[in-house]
This record gives sequence, C-alpha cells and structure tokens, in this order.
Amino acid sequence: MLQLDIATLTLTFVSMALTTAIVLFLIWRINRDMPGVRLWLLGGVLLLTSTLTLFLGVQLNFPEGVAPFLSNSLSLPGNMLLMEGTLRFRGFRSRRRWALLLALIPVFLLASWINRFDAAARYMFHDSFTMTFMLIAAIAFVWRPVSREELIANALAGFGAALMALSVGSRLLMSLINSDQVMSGTGSTVTQWYLFTGTNFYVMWMFGISVACYFRSRQQVMQMAREDSLTGLPNRRCIDERLSQTLAECKRSGEAFAVIMADINDFKLVNDRFGHSAGDHLLHSIADRLREAVREADFAGRLGGDEFLVIARPIDSQEVLEQVVSRLRARLEGPLAIPGGSFTVSVSIGAIVCRDGADTADQLLGAADAEMYRDKARMRAEK
Repeated sequence: MLQLDIATLTLTFVSMALTTAIVLFLIWRINRDMPGVRLWLLGGVLLLTSTLTLFLGVQLNFPEGVAPFLSNSLSLPGNMLLMEGTLRFRGFRSRRRWALLLALIPVFLLASWINRFDAAARYMFHDSFTMTFMLIAAIAFVWRPVSREELIANALAGFGAALMALSVGSRLLMSLINSDQVMSGTGSTVTQWYLFTGTNFYVMWMFGISVACYFRSRQQVMQMAREDSLTGLPNRRCIDERLSQTLAECKRSGEAFAVIMADINDFKLVNDRFGHSAGDHLLHSIADRLREAVREADFAGRLGGDEFLVIARPIDSQEVLEQVVSRLRARLEGPLAIPGGSFTVSVSIGAIVCRDGADTADQLLGAADAEMYRDKARMRAEK
C-alpha cells in the first residue's frame, strides 16, 4: 500500500478540520433557527479539538495514554452530536433519546481512560460507537423524504456519512483481527489512509449539509411566499397555482372538480365591536375548522379578508357536491369564543363544478363568487 508522508498528512488533517469547523460556524450563523445546526457546530468543534489533541500529543510528547484519552473523550461526544443534529434536522426529536445520549458521555470518558494504554480495546470501543452514529446519520438524511427534491438535496450528506461509517468500520474490523498495522499508530500505512479517507469523507459530509441547509432555507422561503401569515392556509398566490394545476389535470383526465367559496357573514361587526385582534382570532379559528372539514383529497386556502376557497375533487354528481357543501357549512358555523366575547359564525357558500376543464381559473372564481353572493342574499331574505 502506498505510504503517505505523515507531516503532510498531519498538516492536511488539521487544516481541513479547522476549515470545516469554520464552515460549520458560518452555516450555524446563517441558519441558527434551523433544528440540529447548533449540534453540528458543537460536534465539529469537539472533533477539531480531538484532532489537535491527538497530533499535539505526538509533537509535544505527551505522557503515554494522555493524548488517546483526550482525543477519544472529545471525538465520541462529537460524533454523537453530529448524529443527534442530523436526527433533529430531519425532525426526529426525542427527549428520551437525548437524555440517553447525554448519559453515555460519562461512559465514553470512563472507557477512554480505561483503554488509554490498550490500542485494540480503544479502537474497538471508539469505532463501534462512531460507526453506529454515522450509519444512523446516513439513514436519517434519506429516510422518508417529503419530496424527490429533498432526497436529492440530502443525498450527498447521507452518502458522506455512510462513507465515514465505512472508513471507521474498516479500522474496527482490523482491530478485531488484531492487525499490527492498526496498532502501530500514525506511522502505519493503514492508519494514515484511515485518516486521509476519513478527512475527505468528513469534508464531503460538510458540503452535503451545506446543500441540505440551503435547500431547507429555500423551501421555507417558498412556503412563506405561498402561505397566509395569519391562518397558515395557502394564500391567493398558492390558490391560483393549485387551481391552474387542477384545471390542467382535469383536461387530461376528464375528472370533475368543484370550486367552493365561503364568506363569513357580518365579519365587519366583529372588528367594529371587539377589535381587529378578535377578528384575527376569528379568522384563525375558522381556518382550523376548515382544515378539519375538508376531505383528504381537497384543497383549502384563504383568498383574502374573510373569504376562503376549497377545491373539492373528485365531484361525481350534484349530490356529492351538496354533501360537501353541507359538511362545510355544518363544520364552519356555530358559536365561537373570541377575545372580549363570543360570535355565532354564519357563512355564505357558493359552489361551481368544472367538468371538462374548458373554463379558466378567473371564470371559475367569478362564477363561485356570484353563487356565494346569491346564497348571502337568500340568507338575508330569510331573516
């Protein structure tokens, strides 16, 4: 096997560890509210310190066993934090798991001290945990992505973590068979290549999380642009996009769908009598009721003001449409507590069916709006 220059390898290893720590700091500064990023930064700092400790111990002739003890005591929690950060980044948060991981830190310290003179035992203990942490991180990055785009964005980080696990696993295997190449320290070719490949795979992982964080930030910005800030429902922009998409699908499949518009009767009275905060509370509560009322295949959004829209599909008959409208009315209407008092919700609903996709989005919205005002006039006439 090709022998690597240990001085060059040491300089490369330390400089890459320092660079990745700086990059992780910048990622944290840019995405400080993103779950898991802070733990990645802390893990990266611990791994950098572990690397510096290991090589300073060689250069400064630390007493036997001190450098391996310090290095492992920092490396194991560092890799643990990388895994936990990945799990939180993907939304797999667990207080019980976090408490268990924190309880492992004293175990890491004790085992690192006990094994400081025994290279084989030290490698087997360290690499078993590190390989497990990296494998879990690799799987978490690609586990149940929301979309194909998210899978692609997370793939590099997952692949880098998997390669790190493979690199650590190879040294673990050699430790299990008591390979002299592993036990001879940094002077051995196997250890040098382990450090070389591990460093490069770590850099790959770092670039991967940069891509994953960029994708997550971009998705959040896009979501904010399509989400109503008050109710959390899709806004007018998102409604227009979904309606155009539904029309195109209807033309291809021939499936009928309905555009249903709902308006809160006497909403202005709430703002005038109780204030705008009460009106905002009412709109938020109506949005919650609307989410519960629509079917799984339906789409609900806020057009603006006190007007909401539902795209219901499929609609096979007028009877089905009437059932959908009746369910919406029953779920939306009724007493509702608001700041300063209560309000009995009453809604006007207009529905129009598109059967062949020939109408435009504006025509459908106009027709549903006209039907809604007919319903409002009918309700006023009945009072």
